Amino acid sequence: MTEIEPVQGVTGLVLAAGLGRRFDPSGQQLKLLAPMPDGGTVLRRVCETALQALEEVVVICDVHENAVRQELDGLALCVLRAEQAERGMGVTLKAGVRASMPSCGWLVLLADMPWVQVGTLAALASVLRQGAGLVRPSVDGQPGNPVGFGAAWRQRLLALPDMQGARSLLDAYPQDTVWVPVADAGIRRDVDVPADLDPSLP
Repeated sequence: MTEIEPVQGVTGLVLAAGLGRRFDPSGQQLKLLAPMPDGGTVLRRVCETALQALEEVVVICDVHENAVRQELDGLALCVLRAEQAERGMGVTLKAGVRASMPSCGWLVLLADMPWVQVGTLAALASVLRQGAGLVRPSVDGQPGNPVGFGAAWRQRLLALPDMQGARSLLDAYPQDTVWVPVADAGIRRDVDVPADLDPSLP
């Protein structure tokens, strides 16, 4: 396997707040700490992949900060807690943007999408380095995650409402979006319920 050199100037923001009630309505088991069939947890897999592709990784969590820090112990990344993260994804995203100043931009990763490939992250980050404003991956013509924002979009990201993520920006500026086709079904696959971790799934 060819090793990928981490892309410089791009920060990965791993959005790891939220309770994931559909995964466990009782709230006893955090889905991000659920074990993957081949070892490790959902969250750690996302972070390990990000660290292979990106120069800097920031994980933004909520009241489960201690559990997240323990799970990610030993990884060269930053963990921070977003106060009032329960208000919405915008709170979490903005906390990560405030905590970082990359020269080229941010790649926003969802912490419940552990199947995204290293090469996909590197490809998206490389497009940001080339000066793109917005970057989105697609597979078989269908959009997926993560999405990227150039450094010049910092103020627009910080102006997002607390209750929503960055989808409004993506919808409002299609002319600024660079689409990156990838052969990676992981960009459309997340962990919503325990059955999603079934190793027999494609």
